[in-house]
Amino acid sequence: YEPVIKEFEERTNLAVDVRVGTTEELKQMLEHDRTERENREVGKHRNDGSVQSVCKEQTDNQIQESYQEQQKTLDWDLVFGAGVETLEQFSDQWLSCENPQTESIIQEFASPDQTWTSFSALPLVIMYNTNVVTYRELPVGWESLLEPRWQGRVAFADPEQSDVSALALAAAMLGSQSGENYIGKLAENLNYEVLKTVEQGNEGILDGRYSVGVTTEAAAQTLRSGGADVDYIYPEEGTVAVLDGTAVRAGSSHKEEALAFLDFTVSRDAQKIMSVSQNRRSVRMDAATEKGLDPMEKLPLLEADQDTFSEAKQRAKALWQQAAGKEGGA
Repeated sequence: YEPVIKEFEERTNLAVDVRVGTTEELKQMLEHDRTERENREVGKHRNDGSVQSVCKEQTDNQIQESYQEQQKTLDWDLVFGAGVETLEQFSDQWLSCENPQTESIIQEFASPDQTWTSFSALPLVIMYNTNVVTYRELPVGWESLLEPRWQGRVAFADPEQSDVSALALAAAMLGSQSGENYIGKLAENLNYEVLKTVEQGNEGILDGRYSVGVTTEAAAQTLRSGGADVDYIYPEEGTVAVLDGTAVRAGSSHKEEALAFLDFTVSRDAQKIMSVSQNRRSVRMDAATEKGLDPMEKLPLLEADQDTFSEAKQRAKALWQQAAGKEGGA
């Protein structure tokens, strides 16, 4: 995000205060913010008999003081670079607005109700260490990660903590011949051991601790183009792109500035900066594919909508918990 933010600051003379956090931390913050807002609304209608029992333990002043205290630590204007699934989950938190760049965004990557704007697309790939994996052993798809030769040698982040891993499980479950059985088979081939982050997996493949693993195209391409001894493939059974985006908080105290930043994130200039510096896929229809990457239309992307992938992710997580639980019980 740094190159995009730096360029925005230089063009507008505005200062952007960035607070970095994980998806889980973002969700917790949004849940808290939603609760505080609901409490404030309840306080306003305290005389309504339908909410009288809810408010009997709190006075209007207490509710307002609590909200104001929370605002001191949660005075923020927009979310940038969050998964659109999270943005959809908290759609009531965002300012719905028509973005002038909408017509330039690839239809599959556009918000249906204008509550968020996509920023980049990150196809999932299988990366491998070229010093460890021979030509005859090259992975071809999700099923390759189940091969006995790679037992304990597959880098995979905890799907309970990583959206990339959870979505990879969903894609494998939907596309591979193993179906739902894929989850348990992979857990067994991992020796029921996972990493905390995808970045740890990338580092492990790079230094040879692991032979293969799941990561994003952007991370793999950055390593490969930088001369690292790695390469990657798109799973032949079909892969999926992680989509992240930007959303402006309803009630933002810097509404106009936040909207200006959102507009900039999908401008041709910002999308070019992001593509060149981070090897991320642009969400614009008029953006050229960067050197070294195949055009998006040539990638083996699974044909499924966001709701299907979201449901598959939840099912995959549940199956993963069952597989891990069986091992723990054993």
